[in-house]
Amino acid sequence: MTNRAFKAGESRDQASLLPPRVDDYVGADNPVRAIETFVCALNLAKLGFRHADRTADEMGQPPYDPADLLKLYLYGYINQIRSSRRLEREACRNLELIWLLKNLKPGYRTIANFRKANWAALKAANRSFVLVMRELGLVGGGVVAIDGSFFHGDASKASIFTRKRLAEQIAKLDLEIEAYGKSVENNDAVEAKTDRTDGPGHGGGDDGNDVGAKVAALMAKRSRAQSDLARLEESGETQISLTDPDARLLVKNGQSVAGYNVQIAVDDKHKLIVESEVVNGSSDVRQLHAMGKAAKEALDAETLQALADEGYYSSLELKACEDDGITAYVPVPAAAGRLAKQGRFSLNDFTYDGAVDAYTCPAGELLHPMERRWQNTSGRTEIRYASSSATCKTCQLRARCLSPKARSRIIARWEHEDVLERHRARMEGAYELMRRRSAIVEHPFGTLKCRAGYRHFLLRGFNKVRGEWSLMALCYNLTRVLNILGFEGFLARIAKAFRSPLAAQSLPTGRLRPSLEAFWSNVAVQFLTRRFALGSLR
Repeated sequence: MTNRAFKAGESRDQASLLPPRVDDYVGADNPVRAIETFVCALNLAKLGFRHADRTADEMGQPPYDPADLLKLYLYGYINQIRSSRRLEREACRNLELIWLLKNLKPGYRTIANFRKANWAALKAANRSFVLVMRELGLVGGGVVAIDGSFFHGDASKASIFTRKRLAEQIAKLDLEIEAYGKSVENNDAVEAKTDRTDGPGHGGGDDGNDVGAKVAALMAKRSRAQSDLARLEESGETQISLTDPDARLLVKNGQSVAGYNVQIAVDDKHKLIVESEVVNGSSDVRQLHAMGKAAKEALDAETLQALADEGYYSSLELKACEDDGITAYVPVPAAAGRLAKQGRFSLNDFTYDGAVDAYTCPAGELLHPMERRWQNTSGRTEIRYASSSATCKTCQLRARCLSPKARSRIIARWEHEDVLERHRARMEGAYELMRRRSAIVEHPFGTLKCRAGYRHFLLRGFNKVRGEWSLMALCYNLTRVLNILGFEGFLARIAKAFRSPLAAQSLPTGRLRPSLEAFWSNVAVQFLTRRFALGSLR
């Protein structure tokens, strides 16, 4: 035996009678096989992917199969490869991708256009996997946690203008134009003096031309800013983006991001994302009911507990959730305490008696409802309760209750105040639920932002951004399901669910039923094929 200093590899020139298959380089439990199984089980034509229903009889150069490009993107997003150019390179050198794509090598433009054109189909594919998770029993369906997080868009902060910023820019440009105007006048005066002293031909005409060009550029810039300001005032929008039309400058807790606000609803059983949406507003106030209702429909639950942080608190949203069978748990924001700081009685010092429909003040006097109804700035209809001015005039607690110019005390009560009373009663014993909320919903955002590094979107516009987010959410869910079940367990659970006679009965009704039925039919073939292939390797 020859002694060697190091282990030696095989010669690249060595001929082989039976070269190894590409399949031999991909392990039996490699996650790439799960991507293959999942995509082959989807009915891409029903999901809306372009060219998915193309036949061999059609004329022209055949396009790439959308199934292959979807596999490429799923592999890329799972492995932190999102750039179309990087995906093109990986398809030529990565053995897993060579196996997955059967040695196809699509160009970066084809790869990029697939993601842009199929944003709606990507959302549908994400919803289909949520249905699969539900059929596999991986979601509890009773409790979801809702939260939002800022993601950078493909736009800089400098490209987003508010009305105030545009007005300031116009004022600044006016000052610069005025300064250049004075500079031109000074140059003309110097030239005139030089001409009288040295004769013609010695002036600084070139400098004047430079100043004139700069003034023209400033005037054009001012005109564009004035046009943008007029567009904002006409449309009623508060911001305008010159790069991404739907990106906005989002501000929360001192954090400023030019991009989008991603909302997710996460099931508490395995921290899987069951519903998500992309919005471009900084506030989460109006998102509670929409996210809770969408999660309830995705889980096909009769009732649902929705956990959210203080930023989602809204009386109108709580009322809408209660009407739709959603029990919301949102911390009640602390009152501003303005009256308490002034040493005066606040609303908490007045007691409401439903039997007589009246408030009792700290002095024991009643405040009765007024006949007229008022609508506040948030759209709530309120009932106002007023005390007797004669009683207040002689009350010993008047100084602590009324302002110097007021004659009586008025308390405003929402017409659905009982909804808030039930909510406050729930929140008194909800400390543990609030602790669970952060543990549930922060997990997906932490995984996507910190582990995968997905803090920004590559595409522009609501539709494309929503399609890209669907890819992120789908890859997160798929990776987590594989971590929970394992590859063999994933296939076994799918086969078990398919063989169950109750599976067909539990399929949802409506337009999603055909796609899920096709999924189960394709999974049966894929499962048997995969079991045979894996068995032959052992």
